Parts: sequence; structure tokens; C-alpha cells
Amino acid sequence: MKLKVGQEYDRIVDVMNNVFGWNYKACMKGYYRLNDHVSAWFPKIAILNGTIPEPGDKWYGWCNTISDDGNYIYMINYENPERMTMGTPPNTEPHITFIKYPKGRYQYSGVYVRERLDKEKGWIYRRIAEDINTEDYMSFELEKRQL
Repeated sequence: MKLKVGQEYDRIVDVMNNVFGWNYKACMKGYYRLNDHVSAWFPKIAILNGTIPEPGDKWYGWCNTISDDGNYIYMINYENPERMTMGTPPNTEPHITFIKYPKGRYQYSGVYVRERLDKEKGWIYRRIAEDINTEDYMSFELEKRQL
């Protein structure tokens, strides 16, 4: 299936079933491994008031924000910063990403990879592709692809 930045979906289950061909009745997670090399990611984007997220925009201390140009997503834990170092190291696994703004729908925003950990911004995810054909990623071989 071809995805263009800005395509919207009401729910995660709609993305998983209509885009990736799954047959779920409901989806409760914000991350799904599609195969050994690629995942679907559904970060909820916080609205910042200064440097602190608005109430209700963070989940277990985690807060996601996005750069103005959409090329970077920042994921930080304000309540428990040491949790950021408990994750896996940066990798080149692509995340086909559908962001959700408060009171909005899930919107395809591109393919991101986790690049590095920054002390002030948290985990930094960099966009590596915008409009894609999902079949290209579903048959993706990590060793042969330059990211």
C-alpha cells in the first residue's frame, strides 16, 4: 500500500488492518513489530507549554514532541529520566510512524529511526523517508539497506 505524509486514520486498529492487512478487532499498544526488521509506531504528540507538556499529554512520564519540520521526534521521560537509558541502544530499525496530536486522528508522518540519546531532548528519532510503498518495507532486508 502506498502511504503519503498526512494520510489520516481514526484508530490504530484501522491502520493495522487496512494498511498492514492484519485482522484485529482492537489494538491497545503504541508499537507493533511487523516483521524482524520493521515496526509500526503510534506516538502521541504532546503540546508543550514552555518546556513542560500539558496535562494528559504524557504517559507514565513519557512525552513525545515533534520538530516544526516533522523530521525529528523527541521522546523523553520527565518523571523518571533514568528510564531513557534502560531501552535498547540506537538502531537502524525503521518505524513506519503514525502520530496523534491531542484531539486529532492518527496521521502518517513518515519512516523514522532512533538515532541517539540527547540529555535535554531524550531519544531522537530521525525521519528517513516520507511517502512510501509499505511492501518495500515489509520485504526489507536490514543488512542490504543504507539508512
